[in-house]
Amino acid sequence: MSIPFKICLIYTSTDQMSKEKYTLCFVFAMGVESRRFLKRVEIRKRWKVGHATHREVFFEGGEFLVIRSGIGFQKALAASKNVNSCPDYMLSVGTCGALVHDLTPGDIVLASETIYSEDPRVRVKCSGRLLAASEAVCSKLGLNFRVAPIVTSDRAVFLRSEREKLKLRFGAEAVDMESHAIGVGAASIGSSFGVIRVVSDGIDSPPLPDRSIIKNWRNRLHKLPENIGPLFAWWKFLKSFNASIKKLDGPLIELTRTIHKSNFRDTFQTWNKRP
Repeated sequence: MSIPFKICLIYTSTDQMSKEKYTLCFVFAMGVESRRFLKRVEIRKRWKVGHATHREVFFEGGEFLVIRSGIGFQKALAASKNVNSCPDYMLSVGTCGALVHDLTPGDIVLASETIYSEDPRVRVKCSGRLLAASEAVCSKLGLNFRVAPIVTSDRAVFLRSEREKLKLRFGAEAVDMESHAIGVGAASIGSSFGVIRVVSDGIDSPPLPDRSIIKNWRNRLHKLPENIGPLFAWWKFLKSFNASIKKLDGPLIELTRTIHKSNFRDTFQTWNKRP
């Protein structure tokens, strides 16, 4: 037997929030990360709260609040704190970069804890119950996943040498730009916290060329021969990025259904004290 449920998906930027009580909150940094998921639901309302965009959606008998935060620590922190109705569970969802060789694009990382590269003294532990549920969902779907610490950086990290330093210093196996901020925000409003991230680029992935080459290539046709290499590098990255994002759909849908079940708390009760 199932009961009605509410879900809050967060992106970072908004002006007015629903005051309803939501059970689950997914926090995305970018619209491209949530676009496929949003196609699975019915969008009923959309409004702004500060920089964040909130969407109330409907799926399988329940309402969700989807909030897009934007990229970076400060935007993610503001979005995760600026929730009038405290959700029971808040998850950071999106992409990450690998810090170890055996994580490749498309693999799922479920964070055991998050660390901030600029202030490693504070670590945010992830909810054992959410972690157990996420593991069960990934196992059911036959996905390659692992449980590991994630470090949040203030900037994109592409150089292999810099990634190796992050691994050595913090013991993390993946890096992103928002998860720790969302964890801090979740803790500040009393929400249990979790992370589901998909690897978009491996430790040996090359740095990307200047993005302006992509934006202005039509105006630089006379330089097309010399820009072929950078354009191909971007095309290759975006192809891999989009393929990785597709791996998020299944876990998010199944986790939503799992938390929707009336026995969710009882089923994963013993995991809440997991180290």
